[in-house]
Amino acid sequence: MTDTSTPLMARQPILDRRGKTVAYELLCRSVDVDSLKLQCDNGTMATGEVLMGAFHDLGIDTITNGLPAFVNLTESWLSNPPAVQAHKLVCEVLEYIPATPANIEAVQHLRGQGFKVALDDYTGDPAQSKWLPYVDIVKVDISDLVVGHSSASLYQQYKRDNLVWLAEKVETIDEFERCKGEGYSLFQGFFFSRPSPLFGTRNNDSQFAVMRLLKTLNNSENTMLDISNAIQSDPQLSYRILQFMNSASVATVKEITSVHHATTMAGVNRIKSWANMLALGRLDNKPRALLEQALSRAYLCQMLALRQPDVDQHTAYTTGMFSLLDAFIDLPLDEVCKKLELSVAMTDALLNHEGRYGQMLHLAIIISKGNWAQISTLPKGVTLSDLAEIQSKAFTEVSHQLMLSGLS
Repeated sequence: MTDTSTPLMARQPILDRRGKTVAYELLCRSVDVDSLKLQCDNGTMATGEVLMGAFHDLGIDTITNGLPAFVNLTESWLSNPPAVQAHKLVCEVLEYIPATPANIEAVQHLRGQGFKVALDDYTGDPAQSKWLPYVDIVKVDISDLVVGHSSASLYQQYKRDNLVWLAEKVETIDEFERCKGEGYSLFQGFFFSRPSPLFGTRNNDSQFAVMRLLKTLNNSENTMLDISNAIQSDPQLSYRILQFMNSASVATVKEITSVHHATTMAGVNRIKSWANMLALGRLDNKPRALLEQALSRAYLCQMLALRQPDVDQHTAYTTGMFSLLDAFIDLPLDEVCKKLELSVAMTDALLNHEGRYGQMLHLAIIISKGNWAQISTLPKGVTLSDLAEIQSKAFTEVSHQLMLSGLS
């Protein structure tokens, strides 16, 4: 790793009674959250930094070697958890979060989804003790216990079946042996290892990551579960999808609470269309006008397809969206088509404007540029009088979708 790499986070091992590493806690290093005020003000951002670094920039399995990652979650994150695989993440309830009915319900929902929940920095404070019936792991800060309590007395008072006790801030061999004798089964602290920084490059949704996601989203052999898993592996995209769904008209019945739920409610084709848009919109080094142009082509193609019952509107939408992939990815369009393993029909449409989808794309490009005089032929089922209405609806839809997605 080069010296110019950025410290994205720190990692501290969590060990069992035999001294074997069984998990890691991931700690933010770009946001200082040592004080209560800073935790309240910046904790949500700090958690986001850790999750993005772990699940996007570096890769969670690379960081933890397949072991669970303990990550602090603020109230906001408890209520809107990242859509990642439950066995990869242990959700830590920060010590200052009150055990309100809403927060308890959020924690119970997390556990219902298969996540383990840990109470962080427990000192014996009565307010913190209210959390104990609702968590799987209690992390006792043995260096800062409330007067009148000891690590042993807390364990004896609150121990129950299936509640795992973790001693943190363990700094000496004597503390390790004492806590082990008291009944603690997990341990964390400077005696074992100080938090070690993890370096990497903050790619801000690199072209490589976007290409990999687009390839998964647009593989015709992938199932709804494959698509959901691809989105869930990216915390930022998952958040955007859920935010988008809960802002859109499809969410009129009840709140969309997971990517799988979103896919079921909206349908895999609509989710793929939105995910393609959101993925390209996260390439921060590209002008927003490029995304607007791609969206305009996508909606023009889709609306042209709606007037032709024998073509698929979702394929038409994707053809329009992908017609500018070379500008997004900085690779020739033929190479992009090969890397994404697009179908022959879509490849011919993108590269040569051939076939039904190619004809629609060619017309969409002409309309988006305002070159009406160049229109020589129209797709079956489309008349000249339709085009002005199609253009107007596409313009309105682009603005609406950018607003809903937070990309405007």
